[in-house]
Amino acid sequence: MTEENSVPKESAIVEVNETTEIVKVDESTEIVEASQQTTEIVTKEMPANTPEQVIKETAALFEAIKKRAEAEFQSASELTREAYMNAINKAREAIEQNQASAKERVDQASEIIKKEAEKNWLLVDAIKTRAQSEIQSAGNVTLENYLKSVRQAREAIEQNKSIEKERIEQAVQDVQKQAEKNWQVVASEIESFGVRLADAAKNAWNSLMAYFSK
Repeated sequence: MTEENSVPKESAIVEVNETTEIVKVDESTEIVEASQQTTEIVTKEMPANTPEQVIKETAALFEAIKKRAEAEFQSASELTREAYMNAINKAREAIEQNQASAKERVDQASEIIKKEAEKNWLLVDAIKTRAQSEIQSAGNVTLENYLKSVRQAREAIEQNKSIEKERIEQAVQDVQKQAEKNWQVVASEIESFGVRLADAAKNAWNSLMAYFSK
């Protein structure tokens, strides 16, 4: 992550411009832009009568917390759901220590991020366990075969048009990164699951499809 895209760890003063959706960090010139996608997510999750300025502020906080959490997450020893949720909590606490917006806005932004994260982890779990199950049944547990199975799982998921391509792409990258960073951990996980892996993969896949087909 480049310096201009990271959030300083010392503090995070959030300032939302009246006309542009930005977060100013620490009185410096660095800003975190609230993307159109983020604004749409926040708008969908907020009550229908929420003022536009509140949506802008929450969306900006969403971006600030998410970017800081992702930086924290990437430095974790294991790229797990628990590690990501802990990273969100740490980012939230850091921003709450020194920020210009109401605490309620930080809470709202954090809860929306967690909800989005749960969707993403449903996808990660489905891809991961399906790929693990396939190479286990083939009897050739190697990183190369695992990454091939991940690509095949991606192609199967893309048949479900209700799941955004950007979300799928990010989940695949996360699964691949986890395997390349700690392949021995992934291989040990496959071995420890044993005969239960096929059921775990089926359950994860069904949970994903049920959620996004609602």
